[in-house]
Amino acid sequence: MKQVLLFVFYFLLFISASAQNSTDTISQKQTLQEVVVLAPNMTRMDNYILINPDNNQRKHSGNAFELLQNSFIPGVVVDFQNGTVDAMGAKATLYMNGQPCETKDLLMLRPKDIEKIEYHDIPAGKYSNDRTAINFVVKQYRYGGYVLAKAQQTIGYNNGIYDIATTLNHGINTFSVFAGANYTNISDNKSTSLESFQFDTPLTRYQNQTSAYKRNSQYLMLRHQNTGKKSYLVTKLSLVNSDNPRNHTNGLSEINGENVDYSIESSQSSLSPKFDLNGEYRFSQAKSINYGLHFAYSRNKYHRNYTENNYNSTIDENEDAYNFSASFIYNTILAKGAFTAELYHYHNIWNSRYLSDSELRQDLWKGESLAFLSYNRNFSKKLSLTSRVGVDWLQHHLSGTDKFSQITPRVNLNLQYQIPRGSLLYSINYVNSNYGTDILNDAEIDIDRYISVKDNPNINKSYDFVTYFYYMQQFKDRWTVSAVSQYNYSHNYVTTDYTRDGERIIRSFRNDGNTHFFSEIIGLSYKISSNASISGDIRYSYSSLNGRENIHTDKFTGNISAAYYWNDFSIQPTISFVQRSLDFATMTISEIPVDYSLKLSYTKKNLYLSASIRAPFNSRSTKTVMESMIYSQSCETLNRSQSQYCNLAITYTFDFGHKTKIINEEINRDNNSSLLKVNS
Repeated sequence: MKQVLLFVFYFLLFISASAQNSTDTISQKQTLQEVVVLAPNMTRMDNYILINPDNNQRKHSGNAFELLQNSFIPGVVVDFQNGTVDAMGAKATLYMNGQPCETKDLLMLRPKDIEKIEYHDIPAGKYSNDRTAINFVVKQYRYGGYVLAKAQQTIGYNNGIYDIATTLNHGINTFSVFAGANYTNISDNKSTSLESFQFDTPLTRYQNQTSAYKRNSQYLMLRHQNTGKKSYLVTKLSLVNSDNPRNHTNGLSEINGENVDYSIESSQSSLSPKFDLNGEYRFSQAKSINYGLHFAYSRNKYHRNYTENNYNSTIDENEDAYNFSASFIYNTILAKGAFTAELYHYHNIWNSRYLSDSELRQDLWKGESLAFLSYNRNFSKKLSLTSRVGVDWLQHHLSGTDKFSQITPRVNLNLQYQIPRGSLLYSINYVNSNYGTDILNDAEIDIDRYISVKDNPNINKSYDFVTYFYYMQQFKDRWTVSAVSQYNYSHNYVTTDYTRDGERIIRSFRNDGNTHFFSEIIGLSYKISSNASISGDIRYSYSSLNGRENIHTDKFTGNISAAYYWNDFSIQPTISFVQRSLDFATMTISEIPVDYSLKLSYTKKNLYLSASIRAPFNSRSTKTVMESMIYSQSCETLNRSQSQYCNLAITYTFDFGHKTKIINEEINRDNNSSLLKVNS
């Protein structure tokens, strides 16, 4: 590990030394009315940062997701493995031309077709519902079309992703077809664990296991976009199929000195058609409405079989899941501020059937309606206050139980102050927690001979208090600094609960405890020249759970990323240091080892090639610890998809006609499900 750290250190020194001798062709700072230029390609607007990626950043990015990473926004971390964007310590919401989109949607969007990126670090208007928002503004064309093909193959473990897309633009209408498939086949995951059961006669179980699994999915989407002078409307019809035909685990348990073999076989599948509509209508430059309608159906199946000597447990689950959601947002700009009205409704219906020793049928519906009014008041050119108040009406009903109904106020206050070449923000939020449907039922299934899992529909009312202070400022045209201090308090947070039933442990849920979370993040970005950039952050966090179990942990961590561009080639190293965190829901403390990677890319006209190497010298094992009064577990897991592999990617686009615009695929591959699954 020392050799790896030295390699990264010397490489960054090399970038800095070589870049200082290059000529910076980017224009120097300039002052505009009510606008502050933060960096050669960053501009502080009223409540967001406008990023105009330079030619090198566009050229050496394979998609919009990579372009965001290459923009080196301080405090923003792009996680390719999990497909998420972290901004100011929280997950950022992603948009395309002001319309919600998925991370995967951005993988089909060419960087050269992105006009600009808006980083809403102080969200307002239609972004008021987000902690942070990132909007990709795509160039609008009228005629032409394209065919795009992408392929990714991983060496080190068997994984492939293949996509094809075609789009035809005609006047204000754009017609698109997207299709793709991916697969994963892993055969050598390993883990060891030590469990303690506090029965009348205490029992200790040591397990050593290997696992293998196959996964694949396919999708097809038809998309139509209509872009008028005052309106923007996108309709999508998609079909997603996901299949995990084999998940096999073999292991050896040592129980109080006796060796026992065991095996786990599981499979699951889902077929989901979906319809989405997103639109915007502008009455004038000052008034507009945004709206959305979404329908989805999922047919889900799950099977699991556990065998241990003369003990066997089999569970089959089938489910029909229906989802509907709607949103309506009205914005108007006033003389000294802005006014926003928001309405949301989310509705889910699950019809689930569990077949184990006996058959259990459960019908569950859940609805949540939210309404907000927001007003932004500008007291001066530098000081403004945004007040957002509303109500959340949450309902759910599980067959055979009483109906749950809860009305909770929600309050959000943001005080913003513009400082020279930067901004300060103080935010206070009062909200209520919303539980997943995997908690709100009373099914019970066996995991093995000693443990069963059961949900809990009787959850108490809960609420959360969140406050944070945010700072961002530019120094000497090249340095950009951001910092955020935040504190979260949750009352009646849902955590795992372990109880004893004879010589068995029942794992369920309870929410009569409180959680505290404090974090401090300091991010730094430095644009060395038009050919090189570097950024990183330092993070400290403290987590505490106070309830039936009292657990706490704290940790310093950080990350560094850099990029150097040379003609048609680029080299981009990254490193993330050891992380330790407390998962309140599972009461588990995890320690994730150092992660480092190196990406090499080549681009020429419509061809883009890249090779990403991740942790080639280390087998990264994750360690977890969970302790309760009657049950405890420590585990070390080696997942082959987390290290020692190389990912090769190729993208080629053929344009026909002229003035072509590239459309994001906007395919949501997530499956709506409440099935009580057990991870092998």
